[in-house]
Amino acid sequence: MQPHMEISYEDFEPFCKWKRDQNSDTLEVHLPGFKRQQLKVLINSSGVLSITGERQSDEDKMKRSRFRKEFPVSEKYQTNQIQPTFSNGVLYLVMPKDISTISGAARNKRMALEIIVAIAMAVAVGAFVKKYCQCSHLWN
Repeated sequence: MQPHMEISYEDFEPFCKWKRDQNSDTLEVHLPGFKRQQLKVLINSSGVLSITGERQSDEDKMKRSRFRKEFPVSEKYQTNQIQPTFSNGVLYLVMPKDISTISGAARNKRMALEIIVAIAMAVAVGAFVKKYCQCSHLWN
């Protein structure tokens, strides 16, 4: 009769790196030795992103490597548009930003520029009318 052998787990913290862009952010999770089928990516109703994975050790069939990463997803992202892809041992999570929340500063700059252009146009029209219009009674 063979003795009962128990599986042992080695928990580890995968290397993660963020790439920031104007329209989206990408989280890279480096997972050498893993296959796509060994990974799970979920977002719960509270907006928490959970990435988990488990695989059998190459050397010992009774040993498994596993990890779990969780973090809240900001409201600035479109959670229903998050796209996970797995290639060459790296899990990429592309998180598109919600356009309505993209940089309030950028929105404010654009609005200020539009106001400046509108004022410049009004001044130019006024100068044109004063110079070329036969409406001299308006300016006295």
